[in-house]
Amino acid sequence: MKKINLFLSFIIFSLLFIPKTYASNASISVTANKSRVIVGDTVVVTVKISSSDNLGSWTFDVSASSNLTLVSSSFGGLYVRDVVDSATQKSKTYTYTFKANKSGSATVSVKNSTVYGYDEAKMSVSNGSKTFTLMTQQELEATYSKNNNLKSLSVEGYTLTPNFKSDILEYNLEVENGVESVKILATKEDNTASISGIGIVNLTEGANSFSVNVTAQNGSVKTYKINITVKELDPIIVSVDGNDFNVIRKIDAMPTASIYYEATTVKINDIEVPAYINATTNITLVGLKDISGNTQLYVYDGNFSKYDELTFNQLSIKPLSMDESLLNFNYTKEKLEINGKTILAYKKEGSDFYLIYGLNLENGKSNLYKYDTLENTLQRYEQINIDNTLYLIIIAVLFIVLLISYIVFIILISRINKKNKKFLENTIVNMESLKEVN
Repeated sequence: MKKINLFLSFIIFSLLFIPKTYASNASISVTANKSRVIVGDTVVVTVKISSSDNLGSWTFDVSASSNLTLVSSSFGGLYVRDVVDSATQKSKTYTYTFKANKSGSATVSVKNSTVYGYDEAKMSVSNGSKTFTLMTQQELEATYSKNNNLKSLSVEGYTLTPNFKSDILEYNLEVENGVESVKILATKEDNTASISGIGIVNLTEGANSFSVNVTAQNGSVKTYKINITVKELDPIIVSVDGNDFNVIRKIDAMPTASIYYEATTVKINDIEVPAYINATTNITLVGLKDISGNTQLYVYDGNFSKYDELTFNQLSIKPLSMDESLLNFNYTKEKLEINGKTILAYKKEGSDFYLIYGLNLENGKSNLYKYDTLENTLQRYEQINIDNTLYLIIIAVLFIVLLISYIVFIILISRINKKNKKFLENTIVNMESLKEVN
């Protein structure tokens, strides 16, 4: 009998200390739309309660670290006390928007949770959390990759010179006449970098230059250059200012001229080439290409000179050399950049205005023009102005000074003559007196 009582006591004691089990399980997960958040920006956190069984009701707290501030909540706050909308509901989500206050690690977690099933049985709950990094923009950019190297660079079907190396930035290639396009291929060392300038490119006879740009994650750019020369059947090579150029022989490869020019042709070395002509000024332009493939219009009159044209609204001029005697000593010659072109102009110290001598491409007349550097405007300049007036005043003052000096000089001479005359008279009188005595 004692044995039976001891056995029952053991069973009762064991039942008291057996861990409590639940009929169903539920989980409350935490996710975020960002893993890194810039200080001052916001992050959206989603809290989701779910179960494989039907839910009934639940309560829990959403806890955030001190470097986060709650901006908004779909439930109205960080404490949630809610029930299902239907008998078969198995999940529900809540969203929270937090603002990042300062750098560091931040965590949003679920605490103090209690969940009941639709049958009012208490569920076992696993609580989730989400940790992400808060940093300033400067700290974020410091983590960006600086790698802007290419892993490979090639032209499909051809071999570049020299052989590719990531630290060699310029390559050359020569192809036969008639090749109109090639395909540039490249791969990058770093997946976070980006490449531009690859793919199929069109070629023209002579020199062609192409750039492949690699932009690292931090924004730094490295440029690889490929020079491709298409052999010409009968190239026309001319020398201008000590540099060799190829004359452009196809109209579609010519740089565009302004509305004051119309297409024509001229003969260079007895070969007809495309050109432009201005019927008013009788200026003829041809296209030249340098060894890097850059094209430029040049004035051709048996010789070649670089062509510049400045356009302001409806006014277009070709800068000309100027006789500096047209200006007074207040002006100095300076280089001036207008719309990406550098020309010689004349300026007074401290002034915002330059004087430019140019040929009006519409009427063919040469004029002096005044250029306003602040407003980027150009207008015809009249020589008779305050500068010439000042010049005339200076001449007049000098004349008056000279005149006064002359008058003073005459007066002094006159006085000297009077003194000399009186002295002479006294001398004669004295001599006569001596004669009488003798």
